[in-house]
Amino acid sequence: MTFVFLDPRQGPKYDLLEPAPRLPSLKGKRLGILWNNRPGGDRLLRYVAEILHQKYELAEIYFTKKPFIGNEAPPEVLEDLASRVDAAVVGLGD
Repeated sequence: MTFVFLDPRQGPKYDLLEPAPRLPSLKGKRLGILWNNRPGGDRLLRYVAEILHQKYELAEIYFTKKPFIGNEAPPEVLEDLASRVDAAVVGLGD
């Protein structure tokens, strides 16, 4: 009899990256919000975005979401977000 063992853990798909340099200020910046599509996350992120907009005098808020809850954001979603904003907030719901 042969046993086949499966390892359900997923290892990292990418090499470790250096974080982007911190912005000196959010004033006048374009903020991106990436929602993972979980229930309730959109309301929470919109609330947080409004607070940040008022506190830091943001120029713009761009809200987008992942197409599916369980999957990572596709490269085209991340590239679109990166091309439109100076900083981003990623969040979940539930």
